Amino acid sequence: MHDHAEFAAMGRYERQYGLLAEDAVDGWRNQPQAAEISAADFERLWVEARRALGNSA
Repeated sequence: MHDHAEFAAMGRYERQYGLLAEDAVDGWRNQPQAAEISAADFERLWVEARRALGNSA
């Protein structure tokens, strides 16, 4: 997403939700409570989270 053509979109996203991750995001695997979820569960939770963040902004 750090492509020059996406700079405006990235700026809007970061102003609303915070900075984008730059490093690998697999550190969660080392957490004792970590568990993988299905793609369908991820999508459902992602929609819920975006809705909640949108309502609190």
